[in-house]
Formats: sequence, C-alpha cells, structure tokens
Amino acid sequence: MRKRYYHFNHRDSIHKVEPVSFAQPEKGKRARPKRSLVKFILLVLLLVFLVMIGYVAYSSISAANNVLSDNIKISDIFNKSTLKQTDGVTNILLLGKGGDNHSGGQLTDTILLARVRQSDKKIALISIPRDLLVQIPHDGKAKINEAYANGWNDEKNKDKKADAGAKLASQTVESVVGVPIHYYVTVDFVGFKELVDELGGVTVDVDRDINDPYYPKDTVTANGSFQESTGYSPFYLKAGRQVLNGSTALKYARSRETTSDFDRAKRQQKLLLAIKEKTLSLGILANPVKLSEIINTLGSHIKTNMNIAEMKELVNLIKEVDQSQVINKVIDNNPQDGLLVSENDGSYHLVPKAGSFIEVQKLVKNIFETTTVETAEIEVFNGSGVSGLANQFAQDLKEKGFNVTKIETNKDIVAKSVVYDGANNSSASSYIKSCLKGAEIESGQEGIIKIILGRDYVGS
Repeated sequence: MRKRYYHFNHRDSIHKVEPVSFAQPEKGKRARPKRSLVKFILLVLLLVFLVMIGYVAYSSISAANNVLSDNIKISDIFNKSTLKQTDGVTNILLLGKGGDNHSGGQLTDTILLARVRQSDKKIALISIPRDLLVQIPHDGKAKINEAYANGWNDEKNKDKKADAGAKLASQTVESVVGVPIHYYVTVDFVGFKELVDELGGVTVDVDRDINDPYYPKDTVTANGSFQESTGYSPFYLKAGRQVLNGSTALKYARSRETTSDFDRAKRQQKLLLAIKEKTLSLGILANPVKLSEIINTLGSHIKTNMNIAEMKELVNLIKEVDQSQVINKVIDNNPQDGLLVSENDGSYHLVPKAGSFIEVQKLVKNIFETTTVETAEIEVFNGSGVSGLANQFAQDLKEKGFNVTKIETNKDIVAKSVVYDGANNSSASSYIKSCLKGAEIESGQEGIIKIILGRDYVGS
C-alpha cells in the first residue's frame, strides 16, 4: 500500500496528497517513530513540567505570603529590585522572640543589627543587649526589648501586629545605633527550631562547657506549637565542635542562667553564621522545592518586610561573603572597652557609659573602618587545666579582629600565664597584655604571639 500525505492550509482544512502505505519496514531496518507520536510525548512532558513549575511557584507564594508583610504575585518573582542602602550599607534588624504560648512572648530578647556593605560584600553583626534602657517613641523609658511588644499590643488589627511591632522596634534601635533600619526579620522559638531541623542541624564550635541546671522545661509539640511548662530541664553541652539539632540549638541560643546575656549574644551570632553556611552548602537557595518546604514549615513563625526581589538580591550578596571576614561585635559593659555600664535602682538595666549613645553610634557607623585584621599570628595554648578557657580567650581575640591560627591544650599545666611576644607594639600584643596582667612576657618568633594560659587565668 502507498503512503498518504497531508498538508494544512490557512483555514486548517486537510487535503489528501497521496495514499499512505502500511507496509512493514524492510528486514534489518528499524522503523522510525512517527513524528506525531514524538511531538505528543514532548508536549505531555512539557505540560507536566509547566504544571510542576506552576505548583512550586504557587506553593512558594502561598507560603511566602505568611512570611512577607505585603502579599506577592507570581510576577513579583521575576521583578528586579535594588536593596535599600545608606552610604553603600544595608541595615537589617534581626529580632528573636518567644512567640505564642510563651509568657512575654512578644519581648525581643535577641536584638541583632546586620550591616551589609555592598561594595566589598562585608558583613558586620552587632548585638544589642535586651536590658538596655532607652526612650521608646510615645511610650517613655523602658528596656529596649519591650519596644516590639508595645507596638504589637497597640495595634488592634491582628494581621498588622507583627509589622507594627517591628516598626516601633526599628525606630527605637535607630535612636541607639544612629543608622537607618532598612529591613527587619523576626523569628520566634518554634520558627528557629524548625529552621535548624529543616537544614538537618548546624555545626558549631562550642567555646566552653555549658551546664545550665535552670534551663526552663519548655517543649515544641508535635503540631509545631510552643508549650511552656513550670520547672527546669537541665541543659549540658560539652565544649568542642558539635552538630546541633533544632532543640539543642534553641537551648544553646537561649541559655543564660549560668553565663551572661553577652555570652548568649555571642552564641546567637555564631548560630546565625552556622545557619548561613549550612544553607549555602546544601544549595537550598537554588532549590525552589526545598525552599518552598522550608517557608511552609516556618509559616507564621517568621516575618519580614523585604519583598521577593530584595530577598533574592540579598541572598546573592551573602553567598559571596567570606565568613572569616565577618565582623562580630557585642555592645556590652566590659570594664576594659565596653560602652555600657550596669545600674540597679530596683530593676537591673544597662545605660551608656558616655551618658548618651554617641560612642555606640560612632562604633556602629565606623564598624567597617575601625575593625582591622591584625597581621600577627596568634597561638593559644591551655595550660590552666580548666577545659574551654583557650577557646574562650581565642574567641574574644577573634571578635576584636585578631588572627588566631592555633588553639591547643598545653602539654603541661602551668601556674602562671606566659606570652611569647614576637609582634612587639602591635595592637594584638597590647590587647593581650591588658587581658593577662601579671603574665610573664618573653620574646618570641617574629610575627607570632604564643600564649600559654596558666592557672592564674580565670577567664572573662
């Protein structure tokens, strides 16, 4: 039989050209698949792909609308935007709170300012203590952690409470740090725990043993809600490199009864960087399905005023940040170089040492210029016999921008600390001598400062 051929005119009518042969192909020759069948299969695959993309986009947007302060549309995903900035720096306020079912759930016990300089992709993390006494707009003097709660409580529309709280907190922080807050991100206990679990845990170098017998007996239930209980659930974590799941990471971030609020702020900064590193290592930001799952899990536990395009730009910036160059600073009441002092007139709070926030504002504005990495290599050996002291001392040096290259246990326990100073008159050697008053100072290898902590060192 002969083949039939067809063609289509502009009115889509069909005209027979020639009969079609149904003869079998010659022996030894493979039959070519019919073009119409191939096209049909390709069309089906394309439709399946488009449906999948549409579902992921719809799921992501539905989930994102729980997170963002303004609802978004599919077209927003493809929009371009420029991050807000002042003098080339974008300022983001990170607020951590207890959340629903927690007494004082709207008090922001974590207040952290992230400054991102776009020109050289540098980040500075500055922690502000929750007990800082400030002037809250329209509300008078109070601790800074009350600002978000006041804004939340004053707003009657439940859908706008989070935004109102974050706006008042941003205004209050601006008066302290002296730079504008461009964006905010808030997260509660449940959101933090679930985020870490979605990442499969995070790796953290724990500076020293944590032994907190007074950690509150709180839990996150199976349905993802926070449940506060009376009593204690002792928390212990050994020094060293640890992989923390969501529950342990939350305890690591919250524990403070046996340490200070400033130590807790340092741990929170460390966790934030660990989350950033794990997220990038897993390629989650390039995986829309996984990203959608995480946003769905976080749900109402996290809020931000960034739009989708701004988030995409920020992610691209953060991906290129060298973690070793991240500047960490906790504004504290350290007697040596702290900018705050403690007061107790019936209730404990912190106030600026200078009488105003002028020194705090100077530090924040110049954080990228004044913090330089010391070129001298610093080695810290623990000869005190007390676990974790070398890690603690080294961490303090790192936060000042110094180049710690080695942390080890000394082969012998020594009574007195020794500094082998091979970088005379450097900022590192001056700072170390101020921290280890009474330590023996000896000459050392050029460019290297070797510190052996003895039993006379009790830590900060």
